[in-house]
Amino acid sequence: MDNLIIEWPYPVNYGKVNEVETDVLIIGGGIAGSWAAIKASERGVKVSIVEEMDVFSAGPAGCDHWHFAYTNPACKVSPDEVIEAAERAPPLLTPPLGFAEYIAMMESYDALLELEKMGAKVRDTEDEFKGAPFRDEETKLLFAYDYDERSVIRVWGQTFRQALYQEIMRRRIQLFNRVLVTSLLTEDGKIGSRVVGAMGVHTRTGEFFVFRAKATVLCTGAVDHSNRFLGYFGYTFNSHHAPSMSGAGLVMAFNAGAEVMPPTRLVWYLQGTTPSYSTGNPFNTWYPCTIVDAKGKEIPWIDDATGRKLSSFEDRVHYARFRGFKFLPPPGYPMAAPISHSSQGFKEFIEGVQKGEYILPLYADLSSMPEHERRAIFGLMIPQEGKCWILYRNLTQGGFDPNKDMLQCYWTGMNIRDWLHENPLLHFLDPFSLAGGYSFFMDGGIWHDWDFKTSLEGLYVAGDISLLKGHAGAAVSGRWVGAKAAEYAKKSSLGNVDWNQVDTERKRVYAPAMREGRVGVDWKSINTAICTVMRTYVYPALVHPILHNESRQELLKIALTWLKELEEGEVKKLIARNPHELTRTLETLNILANSKLIILYNLKRIQEANVSKEKMRGEVSQPHMTMLLKEEGKIEFKKYPPKWWLLPPYAPTYRENYERHKPW
Repeated sequence: MDNLIIEWPYPVNYGKVNEVETDVLIIGGGIAGSWAAIKASERGVKVSIVEEMDVFSAGPAGCDHWHFAYTNPACKVSPDEVIEAAERAPPLLTPPLGFAEYIAMMESYDALLELEKMGAKVRDTEDEFKGAPFRDEETKLLFAYDYDERSVIRVWGQTFRQALYQEIMRRRIQLFNRVLVTSLLTEDGKIGSRVVGAMGVHTRTGEFFVFRAKATVLCTGAVDHSNRFLGYFGYTFNSHHAPSMSGAGLVMAFNAGAEVMPPTRLVWYLQGTTPSYSTGNPFNTWYPCTIVDAKGKEIPWIDDATGRKLSSFEDRVHYARFRGFKFLPPPGYPMAAPISHSSQGFKEFIEGVQKGEYILPLYADLSSMPEHERRAIFGLMIPQEGKCWILYRNLTQGGFDPNKDMLQCYWTGMNIRDWLHENPLLHFLDPFSLAGGYSFFMDGGIWHDWDFKTSLEGLYVAGDISLLKGHAGAAVSGRWVGAKAAEYAKKSSLGNVDWNQVDTERKRVYAPAMREGRVGVDWKSINTAICTVMRTYVYPALVHPILHNESRQELLKIALTWLKELEEGEVKKLIARNPHELTRTLETLNILANSKLIILYNLKRIQEANVSKEKMRGEVSQPHMTMLLKEEGKIEFKKYPPKWWLLPPYAPTYRENYERHKPW
């Protein structure tokens, strides 16, 4: 075993170039990409999906909540009412591109019905929950969060990925699995010109691919900011997210000349180091789980919108009743929580802990809840949510019985920005030592219009990168953009490829694999260095409430200096001994590029704030500002007025624009 050498099990051919022609090229085969491919194929064009992993398992494995379903027959509020309420919400909760969420609210339920026709399970057809207050007896739909509003549907999400894949196979859509797309092709190789395809490398054989397309759709997902940017002690992948979430789409679009909006906002949650879904937190999957302290004392709940204490379990699932729907939560998310998790009540909870009124740790107590709620949370939702079926299997095989056992609740979970503004010195505590806290960037994506078309001709976006989040958001945007891209492709021809652009990209991609002497720096070291810089300088610059704008600028400038030195030094020594290491290396270079974009974008934001005498704080609303790369290598910033999507040339209302732009 001392000299064990494991050979790479696949044939490696770094010199081979494969050329592919298609009408619509889908980059990313997750939920958004799969929907985009299916809807484009319906329009009669040739479609190809390129996926870094495998389309069969790309994206989330499942989901237990289907959001944005405001047009289902049992829902009591309309998309128009919700978008109005969303625009009145605090800046941190205001959608950066509100029209995308409006489209989601108008299209989500239709997408779910279409998914059902493909074979997915969305209703309680076996009457397992007959008579439960969250069940609509006429439609057999199961609802979550607020049982009066009824906009979020509990679903059997483990059937969704399989249904989409079967539809892709039925349509014989061309798949290119295990190919990492590294760059977009622009007509004649010019920055800012029409996108005419993409380039990539096979993650097992190392072969190079050149894809020529009439229309290109980026569905590359978000970036795992919490670990890739702020990973602690080099534990880069202490996460249930895929390491491929490297922000490749944002980097590719920017390098091609598209207008992008890098992340600006961070949210700091107090939680443990274990995945939240396994620890009984009262949000998302576990809502509205009863939380008790170590002595069994129930933690009271509070409505964050009004500050009102919820006196009974019934209040937790009917919290919109006493608001009269005047203040709705952001689309699809609850606004009630235990005081241990609530921004309204967390300070009170901490004081109670200090006085001995609550004894830590906390526990999720399903046994004290109504039987139908217990079965819905643990029997239905836990095994359906993403990859949490693994947690469900381990818990049940380990003997956990929700009828009598409690699960320790490490997750504190609430957004503590308000409390930290009252106690600013807490910002200077190590965030990872404060109850195992972690922080992550929010938002960040590519500018697009009502058609989900970017500022570059021929380039469209869908999913997280379009700033429309969640499983339903990915489905709606992919479904919408697939039809749009197909119609564009029908009217277009293949563009001119500049083979000098291809040769330049090949040299960049293969540089780590061709390093002389086969000795150098590996990608893990570079990723750890990026994490250190982002955590040390960028995190405090963007969230510390007591910092003056000059301090913020100085911190960001230092971070930029470190990253440039890293780029000019250690990055040139990167080495990859096989296609797998080459893949991780290219992903890490995407992280480095994303980090620089975040810094440059936020430096500009702070400069703008200085002009307007605005004090930058972590919850400042994302400005409608984009950044783009010009042909000469300079970066240009463009500002848009608030709600530009309701100004000319667009119609003045959401409904009018929706009717004008919907593709069916």
